[in-house]
Amino acid sequence: MMKQLGLVLTMAMTPMMLPAQNFQKGNYGYLYCHMSGRGEWTAYALSRDGLHFHDLINGDPIFSPEEHARIEGGTRDAYICRKHDGSGYLMVTTDMCVAKSHKWDNYGIDLYTSDDMINWKSVTFDFRKGSAIFCDPTSPDVYKDWSTVNRVWAPQIFWDPDYQWTDGRKGGYFIYYSLWNKAEEKYDRMYYSYADETFTKLTKPQLLFDWGYATIDADINYLEADGLYHMMIKKEGGQPGLFTATAKSLTGPWSEPVADDYIDFEGNKKCEGVSAFQLAGDSTWRIGYIEYSSNPKRYRICKADKYMRNFSNPQDIEGVNGPQHGSFMRLTKEEYDRLQAWSDARESKHIAPNKNNPVINGLFADPEIMYSEKTGKYYLYPTTDGKEGWQNHDAKVYSSPDLKNWTDEGVMFDLRKDCSWADKCLWAPCIIEHKKGKKKYKYFYYFTAEGKIGVATADNPTGPFRDALGKPLLDKKPEGVKGGQVIDPDVFRDPATGKYYLYWGNGFLAVSELGKDMTSIVNTKILINRNDKSKYDYNEGTYVFERNGLYYFMWSENDTRSANYRVRYLISESPTEFTRNGKPAMQERTVVLHQDPSKGIYGTGHHSILQKPGTDEWYIVYHRFARPDAIKLGWSAGYNREVCIDKMEFNADGTIKVVEPTL
Repeated sequence: MMKQLGLVLTMAMTPMMLPAQNFQKGNYGYLYCHMSGRGEWTAYALSRDGLHFHDLINGDPIFSPEEHARIEGGTRDAYICRKHDGSGYLMVTTDMCVAKSHKWDNYGIDLYTSDDMINWKSVTFDFRKGSAIFCDPTSPDVYKDWSTVNRVWAPQIFWDPDYQWTDGRKGGYFIYYSLWNKAEEKYDRMYYSYADETFTKLTKPQLLFDWGYATIDADINYLEADGLYHMMIKKEGGQPGLFTATAKSLTGPWSEPVADDYIDFEGNKKCEGVSAFQLAGDSTWRIGYIEYSSNPKRYRICKADKYMRNFSNPQDIEGVNGPQHGSFMRLTKEEYDRLQAWSDARESKHIAPNKNNPVINGLFADPEIMYSEKTGKYYLYPTTDGKEGWQNHDAKVYSSPDLKNWTDEGVMFDLRKDCSWADKCLWAPCIIEHKKGKKKYKYFYYFTAEGKIGVATADNPTGPFRDALGKPLLDKKPEGVKGGQVIDPDVFRDPATGKYYLYWGNGFLAVSELGKDMTSIVNTKILINRNDKSKYDYNEGTYVFERNGLYYFMWSENDTRSANYRVRYLISESPTEFTRNGKPAMQERTVVLHQDPSKGIYGTGHHSILQKPGTDEWYIVYHRFARPDAIKLGWSAGYNREVCIDKMEFNADGTIKVVEPTL
C-alpha cells in the first residue's frame, strides 16, 4: 500500500504531469512592460497594487528599438516573462514601425534575453527569408512562398515542459502569434513555434487554429481552477469584444470563443491587446486591454473570477504615459527596487526640471487664492500636505504682489490652538473678503476639519484667524443624501444680487445661502445628488465664479490620490441651479485640466480661480502630485502634493480652453 502511494506521489511530481505554465514569483509589486503610445518602443511602469502605476524613465524607451528591431526599427506589443527556472527574463516584440513604413504590414518578431530586465540581448526573425531562419529547415512548410508573408503580430511566450526536441531534449518555449500570408490565405490566423532554452532558435510555424475569420492578439493562461488553458483573443470580424476560448493542451484543439461571457463594456468601440494577470495571493484575474476607438486611447483593466469568467469593474490604468499593448509580471522587492533605482539614476535626463511651478516650496494642496482690496496683494491659502490620511492640523498663508514671488506669512490657523471642536484633518479652505463701508474689511475663512465645515474670522488676510462659532457651521449631509462627506467648502458672492453662497460636498454637491452675518445658513439645496455623481463626473473640490453674466461651476473628478484627478465644469445662468437657455445645464465635454504624463504631471485638481482685478485675465490655481517622486508612491501620492498656477483662457462662446499644466 505504501509503495503504491509512493508511486502515485512520484508520478504526480514528475515533469511529465506538470501543466505548461510560466514561472511566477514575487508579491511586492508589478511590472507593466508595454509598447508606448507615444512611439513604437518598449516602456516600463511599476506598481505596488497592479492598478496605480508610475513610469520608469518617464515612459521613454528601455532600450533602442532601432538596435533590436533589425527589420523595421520598432518594438511593439511587448510580452515579458521569467525563464522557466527563474534564472532570468525573456521578452518578445513585434518588429514593426508604422511611422516609418506607413503601413500595417510587417515581417518578423524579435526575441530577447536578460539577466536583470535592464540589459537585453536579442535575435530577429524575418519570416520572409523562409526555412533558413528556423532551426528545423527540413520540416514541412506551411507556405509555398515565404517571401509574401505580410504580418507577424503580437507574439507571446509559454513554457512547455513536455515539448520534445528531435535530439531528445525536453522543454521549450511555446511562442504563439498571428500570421498572415495574403498570397496564400484569406486572413490572419494563429500560429505557433517553439524556441529553445537559449531563446535564439525557433521552429517553423504550425497552425494553432482557424475559426474561419481573422484573429489576433491572443493571450494564453493556465487556470488551476478548472485545469484548462484559457485564451483571450480579439476577433477581427463579427461581434465586437474580447473573447475567451479553452483547450486541454497548448496546441489545442481550441474551443470556439464563448459568446455569452466576454468583455463587452466598451460597446461598439474597438479593443485589442489583451493581457491577463493575477494579483499576488488572489485567485481571481485582472484583464488589461486597449480601447483604441477613443481619442486619446484608453488602457483598461477589468476583473474576472477565478475561472476567467464574469468580467466586471473596468477601470483606466493610472500613471502611465501612453499605455498600449503590453504585459504584466509580478516582482520581488529586490527586482522592484533595482528597476526603480535604475530609473532614478536616469531621471534627470528624461524629466524636465520645474521652472515656474510649484509656486511655493513644500507639500501643499487644495489651494485657495484671493486678491485683497485692502492690501493690494494676492493671498494663497493651501492645505498643509505630507501626512498619510491628511492628518495635518494647521494652515499657512502666503502673500504676493505679482503671483510670482511669494512670501511665507506663517501659520494663520491651527485647530489645536484656534478651534475647540476639532484638532486634526484641516482641509480644503476657502476665504472671502467682506467689505463694510469704504475701508472696513473682514475675512471669513471656511474650512474642513474632521469631516465637518467650520468658519473662522480675522480682520486681516494673514490673520490671526479664530473659530467664529465654537462649533461647526455644517456637520450633517443634506436630507436624502446617503454617502459622501461634509467637506470642501467654496464661498461665492453673486454680483447680481449681493447674496453669499457656500458650495460644499463630496460625492454630492450642495449649495447653502449664507446669512448676513456670514456665519449662519439660511437654506440648503442639492445640486448634484449622490445618484447623479457619474452623470456629471463629479467628486469634490467645487469652485464657482461669474463671468459676463454666466456662472461657472467647476469641480474635480476621481479621487485626489488618483493620477487621473482632473477638473470638469458646466455653465449656468443661475448660481443656485443648473440651467441654460431654459434647459437643464450639463457639463461641458472639455476636461479643463488633466494629467500630462509626458511632463511627469499627475493628479491635477482641487483648484481655485483668480481674475486679475480690472482685467479679463484669469488664472487657475491647483495642486498636482509633487514632481518627480510622488507618483512613485502609488496611492500615497495623494498625500504628497504641490501647488501650481497657470493661465486660464476662454473661447469666444464663453467656454473654457483646455489648460496646459506647466513645469
